[in-house]
Formats: sequence, C-alpha cells, structure tokens
Amino acid sequence: MVSNFFRRGNEVQPGTQPYEFFLTFRSGGRFAPSARFKKSAFSIIPGIFLFLLSFLCSFTLLFSAVNLPGDNFYPGWKKSDRLVTFTQADLYNYIDGGAELFLEFGFEKVYVQRYSSGQNELTLEIYEMESPESALGIYLAKRGQETPVEGLPARNSGEESQFTILRERYFIHVNNFAGGQELFPVMLALARAALQNLPPDRPIALLDYLPKENLIKNSERLIRGPYALQPVFTFGEGDILLLEGKLFGVVGNYRGEAGKVFTRILIPYPDRARAEAAYRNLHDNLDPYHKILETRPSAFVFLDYRQKFGLVELKDSVLDIQINLDSLPASR
Repeated sequence: MVSNFFRRGNEVQPGTQPYEFFLTFRSGGRFAPSARFKKSAFSIIPGIFLFLLSFLCSFTLLFSAVNLPGDNFYPGWKKSDRLVTFTQADLYNYIDGGAELFLEFGFEKVYVQRYSSGQNELTLEIYEMESPESALGIYLAKRGQETPVEGLPARNSGEESQFTILRERYFIHVNNFAGGQELFPVMLALARAALQNLPPDRPIALLDYLPKENLIKNSERLIRGPYALQPVFTFGEGDILLLEGKLFGVVGNYRGEAGKVFTRILIPYPDRARAEAAYRNLHDNLDPYHKILETRPSAFVFLDYRQKFGLVELKDSVLDIQINLDSLPASR
C-alpha cells in the first residue's frame, strides 16, 4: 500500500514510483530533492509558521507573570468572556485616544478580562509596562487626586466606577462601567485577587529628584517624551528635551511666595554631554511664542505667551526647569 503522503488527489501519478516524489537522480551518483517535493514542502511552510507562532504566543502567555483571577474570586462571579490581549502593534484598537502616552512610557501588552454575575459586569485591565518607572509614569498621569481604597495592598486611587492601581511594572484598572456602590466589595475582591499573582514592588528613586519642601501633594508626574510633556508645558516641537522615549524626567508643582504656584521639571541625563545637548536644543528651538530675555552661564530666562517667566538651568548632568513664575528669577 502506498502512503497517502505520496498521493496526489487519491492516486499515485502514473509512471511515478513513490520515492520519485522525493528524490531525483543526478549525474555524479547524487540524489537531490525533486521539484515535486520542493513544491509540496514550500506549500506547507505557511501552515507550519502559523502553528509555531500560535504555540509561541500560548507559551509566552502561559509563563507570563500575569495570572488573572479565575471564577468565584467572589461568590457567584465568573469570567464572562475569553481573555483578550493587545500588544504595541494593535493597542490603538483598544484605546480610542491616548495610546501614544502608553507607548511613549514603554507599553508592552494589556490583558483584558470581563467578569459577570447576572446582569452585573466588571472589567479587569492589566497593562504590562517596560519597567516600574514606566508603570509609575502612567499611574501618575491617570490617578487624579489619588483617593486610596482601604484594603488594597498597593498604591491606588479609586471610586465606585474605577480603581486605578500600581504594582511593580503593572498598571491596573478595575472598571465598573455601570457605576453603583453595591459592586464596591466585588471590585475590591477582584483587585486583591489580581494583585496576589503579581510580583512585589521595587524601589523607584526617580521622585527623589524633586525637593520635598513646598511640594504640593499629588502634583508629581513623570515625562518621557512630548506626549507626557504636553499637558505640563509646550516648549517647542517634537522631542525638544531629547528624552528619546528612554530617559525620564520628574515634574512637581510648588507653592512659592505669597502662595503662588509654579512648576519644576528636573531631568537627570546619563552624563554632562547629554545634558548640554538637551540644554542647547531647548535654547535654540524654544517655541517662538516664548521670548528669551536673558542668557546666563549655563542658564537662560524666558517669558512665555501668558506673560509668565521661566528659568532653565544646567546643573552638571541635570536640567532644572522652572515655569509659571510670576516674577523674573533672580541671578544666582
């Protein structure tokens, strides 16, 4: 009996021996793959590739640090849909606006799982970021005034419609789109179950660059490029601070004289040369709506379009920027 592998349709082709499908004899006493075998082999390569890709995706998901809560994390609550994941390539399909900020901070993937009990539904989103600093950047941009939920063993801010949580390199949302205080205990149970499967926090030293004196609570933010910088201040076009989507800066609001509020931005660069390059780029390409009033050694003062003052200082490898000042900064 001839194996089905050698058949074309349901029959062996007339005048063809089974081994001829694989090999042809060449001069010099050598056998080589026949044209039929090459054609058949290449026809199955796409299928093999798709199988391997599917296997690798499943393998990665299986051994990921993210292990989402299962059924009955709270009595009567179960998964109501399959787990959905989005990566850098298709994040725009999930986030309608705002994907740029996640990508700038170092987004890798998001896991989305829905849970339900009767007509009630909750959605769990776990955003896996590049590093704890990346997750912190997103958290600080999304937390609002930070109203912690009692009983959650992680930094968080929450209300009856949404919990926003930070754990290591993961940014987490628990969403109750219908609202309502009655689901608050279920949201808390879901959040706690999700946190149980995530690694513990690691120390982040970035915020230590912000002086603590007169710092306004809940005003801290991180920047890593133009999208995070945009709601803080517009210095010019593009990546004017030369962060390149790799370096982080810290932002905080301070209460100055007579209670006036100003903003401070500090960016630690890897070395003095990188800091000098960023300083020169900012000086030379400052938005034309701002006017440079004075240039000092390693510093310059400008007046912005709202008639507020700004001060940019180069301190070794750190760029120290103050904006929204009501009066001209004194010479140092």
